[in-house]
Amino acid sequence: MKPVLRTPLLTFHLWTGITVGVVFMVVALSGTALIFRSKLERTLDPQRFVVEPGATRLPIDNLVARARVAHPGVDFLSVRYWSDPTASFTAYFADRNYVHLNPYTGAILGTRARYGEGFGWIEGLHKYLRLEPTLGESVNGTFAGVFAALLLTGFVLWWPATRRALVAGLTLNRKLTGRPWQLNLHKTIGAYAGLVLLFSAVSGIPISFESTWPVLDLITFSKREQPPSAPVGVPTAFAGFDVVGRQIAKLMPAARETYIPLPKAGLISAYAIAADAPHPNARSYVFLDPAASVIRYAPWAQASAGYRLYYWMLSLHSAATGGIVVQLLLLTATLCVPLLAWTGVASYLRRKSRARTPVSVVALNPEPVSAK
Repeated sequence: MKPVLRTPLLTFHLWTGITVGVVFMVVALSGTALIFRSKLERTLDPQRFVVEPGATRLPIDNLVARARVAHPGVDFLSVRYWSDPTASFTAYFADRNYVHLNPYTGAILGTRARYGEGFGWIEGLHKYLRLEPTLGESVNGTFAGVFAALLLTGFVLWWPATRRALVAGLTLNRKLTGRPWQLNLHKTIGAYAGLVLLFSAVSGIPISFESTWPVLDLITFSKREQPPSAPVGVPTAFAGFDVVGRQIAKLMPAARETYIPLPKAGLISAYAIAADAPHPNARSYVFLDPAASVIRYAPWAQASAGYRLYYWMLSLHSAATGGIVVQLLLLTATLCVPLLAWTGVASYLRRKSRARTPVSVVALNPEPVSAK
């Protein structure tokens, strides 16, 4: 590569890594802690997440009433429940707190702050950097774009000119020491881990910025269907969660997960994950009026390509699909971020130190060296 191109790319790559590399490490390592969240949460906190299966589930409205009593004075927003007989029932409130209930007995299992404790705290760090969510999401999405640019410049700088150089660039050379070893380690690890990290960074951008969703529609040559308008002239009284739940169950029997919010602006925008859904974020939306009449059913299989691409990216980004292979890939790649930061910074410092060494040697040894 010509110096006129290499120099600015190297400068950007170096100083971006040095100045905001700490943020990248925080986001990467917090994401690492979330890879196995679904299993670890049930293992570490069975009191709130695991119940003993019973014969019959209580009505949803009954559970909601119990949750309201357990968390008074705060607006109630939505419910979420699962087909897994051992999963607890959750009610969500406007102060970002969940109330967990036993769906068979109605017992209150505990209250959990969405971003205030345990894995929720780590999620807040990963998604919002513990800032106010709206601000933090924008900041983190911007950092995701910067991180993607850092990785892309790394690939351009690494790209070998010959096949022999390609093999060398993909191979760790244990015979090297000092700065050559650090550079070799940085480039080789980056070549492998960088692909996974680049996907993770790029997929994080639309998660943070809804404004980028049209780009997904553009590259998939599709058009995302907008939610329907609230019907005019229908009763505004809410029919209740049980009636809405039965309507959804007719469309998607034995759904893995069901989410139902209160009506908003005369419309209920509920979704469920069908029993045969390809991944845990394959949302099939059901739009209903407050009287629980179905206005539109939008199954996953009929959704636009851009819509499905977004939720596939979300599932891979969070390791919710792909099994142990995807989880291990993400785990390994994210753990490489501190290693890449260390080798990059250490190599730079060694180079700066070496550049100053000749001046120091001349100053300390003014005697001329005799020629032989």
